[in-house]
Amino acid sequence: MRGRITRFAFRLARLGGAGILLCALLAGGLMLAFPFPEELLAPPPESPVVLDREGRPLLVLAAPDGKWRIDATLGEMSPWLPEAVIAVEDAGFSSHLGVDPMAAARAAFQNLAAGRVVSGASTLTMQLARMLDPRPRTLDAKLVEAFRAVELTLLLPRDEILRRWLCRAPCGGNVEGFPAAALVWFGRSAADLSLAEAALLAGLPQSPARLRPDLHPDRAAARRDHVLLRMEEEGFISRTHRDEARRAPVRAAPLRGAGGRLSADAGRHAAFLAVARRPAGGRTTIDLDLQRAVESAAREHATTLPVGCEVAVVVIDVAAAEIRALAGSTDFGEPEGGQVNGAIALRSPGSALKPFLYAAAFEAGRLAPESLLPDRPVARGAWRPRNFDGKFSGAVTAAEALRRSLNVPAILVAEAIGLPRCAGVLAAAGVGLPAGATERGGLAIVTGAVEVRLLDLTNAYATLARGGLFRPARLFPDEPAPERRALSAEAAAAVSTILSCRERAPAGLAGRPESAVPWFSWKTGTSSGRRDAWAVGHNGRFAIGVWAGRFPGHGDYGLTGAGAAEPLLARLFGRPDLASPADPPPPPAIPVRHPLLPEGDAAAVPRIVAPSSGMVFAAPGGTATVLVAAEPAAGLTWFLNGALLPGAAPAPLRLPPGRYELRAVTPAGQNAAVHFTIR
Repeated sequence: MRGRITRFAFRLARLGGAGILLCALLAGGLMLAFPFPEELLAPPPESPVVLDREGRPLLVLAAPDGKWRIDATLGEMSPWLPEAVIAVEDAGFSSHLGVDPMAAARAAFQNLAAGRVVSGASTLTMQLARMLDPRPRTLDAKLVEAFRAVELTLLLPRDEILRRWLCRAPCGGNVEGFPAAALVWFGRSAADLSLAEAALLAGLPQSPARLRPDLHPDRAAARRDHVLLRMEEEGFISRTHRDEARRAPVRAAPLRGAGGRLSADAGRHAAFLAVARRPAGGRTTIDLDLQRAVESAAREHATTLPVGCEVAVVVIDVAAAEIRALAGSTDFGEPEGGQVNGAIALRSPGSALKPFLYAAAFEAGRLAPESLLPDRPVARGAWRPRNFDGKFSGAVTAAEALRRSLNVPAILVAEAIGLPRCAGVLAAAGVGLPAGATERGGLAIVTGAVEVRLLDLTNAYATLARGGLFRPARLFPDEPAPERRALSAEAAAAVSTILSCRERAPAGLAGRPESAVPWFSWKTGTSSGRRDAWAVGHNGRFAIGVWAGRFPGHGDYGLTGAGAAEPLLARLFGRPDLASPADPPPPPAIPVRHPLLPEGDAAAVPRIVAPSSGMVFAAPGGTATVLVAAEPAAGLTWFLNGALLPGAAPAPLRLPPGRYELRAVTPAGQNAAVHFTIR
């Protein structure tokens, strides 16, 4: 009897083995006859996504097919997401071959009994097969999905199947996949989802329209709680985790959007500029927190300007050569001009280019900060340039001429070193002039008869901050930023020192003690007709540029660089996260090898030897003694703050604290002046 049972079992095993072999051969034959269409595995079009430097979304654009869809790896998603999905959709995912036999048998019995599909028993792999090749919900379609699921299991690693499912699952509206859903519904990366948020998203594919968290938060919460229960039952989370997640409120905070785009509350000009540079988007160098602060400050500042004026701001990290903030206007949503990006619009810079002309002369050995230059009426054909205030100051040092933005000395400098050299230095520093600019504008380029971009000019001041080394301003951290020498370190340091806040008080900060004003260097500019107001500078750490004006180009008497742009620049340089921690060291002396002025002109101009311009004297007893000397010493008339001093050679001056201008004038009217402070 025992032998008969043994022989029966052996025969049964042989029959079973033969059956399994036959099934395997049949399955293999079917797969050879009906291979999985590989074109279905091609990645679908993605939504361009622009992120800030911390991975926070700035802008999401719909994919070409109108879907919000983002590809991501499992490592770029919260680990709660795959666990939540497996728990609620397919607990046996890690063990079956694409089809769960027990679930399939149960579903087949239920469907046959009902005469229609009432239970799918779809595994994640079967669902992915349906996502890749949608079919009507019929019994025949279920068989095809099951067959394709087995093929997918043999074709792709299990993690890849799971990843593709997570990136393709329907999540409400035209949102496809959890990486996109995290941005659309919660305004954050899928990697940053909490357990409660991951569970909520994992429940959406069951009925995306009915469970949308922005429209049906109560239903979404109930489904989330079911997902959490399944996660606990499958051992993915503890009861404590589940209870904490259930207490979390459902707060959908979608990105704002219209017209096929979603965006954060700031940085939209920067984000669209990023898409223009790189259509697929990516992680940028923008700091969203700083961007928000800059935009807020710009909006507040705009309320102090004439009606209709806009403000644009650029902030560049000098060492990294990266754009940290870029605001093209004060309100991107404003229908008349809000979407114009003033940071990249071509506008006339006024005198904001002058520092580079002086730097070129310093580098060429034609001029030093203390060199004298005449500021007197000149004529170049029919053009008779004048200063902003319509006055002339006689002989002034190069440093004073640059600080006061005097036009005639700057024109003489540009004329002496040549316009090609001036244009070459500007181009080397990153300010590209339009084709034929020097031919069309001539020497008037010195006073702003050319158009440049705020972004480029701000980066040129970053070149000064780097000691004359130019690097392209990056908007993506992986963009190349090759370095080249644009100016000598000595020339760059000299210009930065001349224009520093230790030489003059920034707008709005006059009267503050020096210790209360962090160091920065800047230059203003006002275009002809007062159409554009500029203030651009650096503090060694950051270069910042501010432009104010009207996009259509209408001028206004209230639009000057000092009045309309400088106050905002000073405010930004005073922010703790942007301020310089210390003053830079004094610059080295600039040797003059080939003086700019002919010897006769230079001899005719007096030179004040003492005190030096920019000196600061201490007054411990309430007054300070200031020695006065000049070359030539004889025949000079002296003025202190515009008041005549008695005698041809003034005795040492005893003065109380204050700011002073000391001027020496020859009988022929040539003059020189220095400025000093007593504290």
